[in-house]
This record gives sequence, C-alpha cells and structure tokens, in this order.
Amino acid sequence: MLSDERHSPRPADCSMCAIYTCPRFIALALCVATLLADPTHARKSGPPRTEPITMIVLHSTGGPTCNVKTNKPIWVSAGTMEENLRVIEAHPKLGIHYMIDRDGTLRASVPESQVAHHVLTYSGRSIAIELINDGDGRDPFPEAQLASLIHLLRDIKTRRGISRDGVKRHSDLDRAMMPCDKTQRRKVDPGAAFPFSAVLDRVFLSN
Repeated sequence: MLSDERHSPRPADCSMCAIYTCPRFIALALCVATLLADPTHARKSGPPRTEPITMIVLHSTGGPTCNVKTNKPIWVSAGTMEENLRVIEAHPKLGIHYMIDRDGTLRASVPESQVAHHVLTYSGRSIAIELINDGDGRDPFPEAQLASLIHLLRDIKTRRGISRDGVKRHSDLDRAMMPCDKTQRRKVDPGAAFPFSAVLDRVFLSN
C-alpha cells in the first residue's frame, strides 16, 4: 500500500484515469518505450524529477490501515487493478509509475520522468511498482505476475543503471508503527509471500 493512503470509498467511475496498458508479455520493452516517448498516455501528476533515479520500490495493493471510524487496525484486501487505479488516479497526492495484475498485465500511470508520491522520503529518486496482492503473507504471487515484474525490472535496471541493492520493498523503507496500534507495522508490503530474493536473482543473475 502507498504511504499515507486512506481507507476511503472508491470513485464511481474513472473518467479522469489516463493509463497505458501493456498486453501480457507482448513487446514489454516497446510498451515501456512508448510510455516514455509519449507521456500523453499517462496521468500528469507529480513534479518533474530533480534527483537521479537510484531505486525501485515494490508495493502490494493490500495491507493494513486504520479504520477512520473506529480507529482500529483493519486489513484492506488487494482489490482489482481497475479499482486500485481509480483510487490512485483520483487521489490528490499519491501516485505510482506501474501496476501489475495477477495475470501479468502491466499498466503505467505517472511517467518515470515525474515524481510519484508513494513512499515517505524516497519518492523523489525512486520508481513505484504496485502488485495486485493482499500483502498478508498468505496470498500467493502467480508466476505470470512475477514474470511480468521481472521483465519490467530488467528493463528499468538496464535503462537506469539500478543495482540489486537499489530494489527495495516498501517495508524496507517505511518502518513506522500504525497510529492506531503501536504494536503493528504500518507498511508490510509486498508481504512475506513475495519471493524477494528469488526475484532479484532472476533479474540480476539470469541471462
């Protein structure tokens, strides 16, 4: 889940959402190149970057939050890609660069040339990738989703010169506790079910 995300009703429609869809596994490099060359496909939110990109941050769409009515911790489930894009595109501050569905479908929002506010402190020099997943350590990440992520990570690594240490989980960077329960971390995504080391091996060690 994105930093400072609030549990709120989802908009009824997504007429303001401008996103570019990359068909599953088809010409991923061409797809990303199209987005970079023609950002009219993407939502223009976030200021232009003033820092070099040195990091990629992995998120899951599901995760813990505080119920605004009861001030008790609740778990928000993954939701669908369309639902999550509606929320993010309608939010006045939050943003992402890419989202990957369970079947491997990749969609892009904020251009890489712009800052997407997705993690405290590090947004200015990072790229945000959201994975559709509950983030609870029990929801598995399908191979199709992981394969699409690996293709995207390889592409960004090549273009931006990102090192293995530059790929982070949201939980690596935001270690604060929930305001409604000081015994629980507020950001745990993408969760214990995400095969982090194996994914990095496939990105940085495989040909």
